[in-house]
Amino acid sequence: MHPLVKILCFISVLLIISMASSAMLFSITVFSFVLTFSLKVQSFLHAVRRMRWLFLSILIIYAFGTPGELLPQFPVNFAPTYEGLRFGLIQVEKLLIALAALSLLLTSSLREQMMLGLYMLLSPFKYIGLNVERFSARLMLTLDYVEDLAAQDKSNFNFKLLDEIDGYIANLPQENIVSFQKLPFNLLDKLMLFLLSAMIVFMIYRGFA
Repeated sequence: MHPLVKILCFISVLLIISMASSAMLFSITVFSFVLTFSLKVQSFLHAVRRMRWLFLSILIIYAFGTPGELLPQFPVNFAPTYEGLRFGLIQVEKLLIALAALSLLLTSSLREQMMLGLYMLLSPFKYIGLNVERFSARLMLTLDYVEDLAAQDKSNFNFKLLDEIDGYIANLPQENIVSFQKLPFNLLDKLMLFLLSAMIVFMIYRGFA
């Protein structure tokens, strides 16, 4: 499948979960877990483990910060609400689905292919002044730099090193060239591209209607 089609599939998933009902979100979450476990997508499991405190924080904030019916017989003077727990679980489900979709997207394509898909997706913005080539190249070099940092010594990697990325890229030798090899669309890609584009436009229209 062409990388542009994969990126559009990812965007479609994000739009779907933003409008899905609670029951539909639960079904999509279960399907995402089954799919990632069956395909042995380790990056998804690592991301979930690293973000476990974020999920717990979201659940606690919604549970105790949303007005509604209090849970009975709670052992302290304040208690979470049913509505807060429900909204918190919905937000956690949305994040889990987005993480699963992103993990599948990244593990099913090479980084160069994903940058090509991103470049093609952003190409229309060149008519309003966005330098698509420079943006795509800098993003690709940034990912390379972060991957090198993480591979050197995970115990020494911290977010302060991310401040060095812009200076690192600015000082790269001028002869370093990032090129994108265009991939042809087959018949299935063209059909999927049409259907996904129509679905995205419809969901955006429905969201603003």
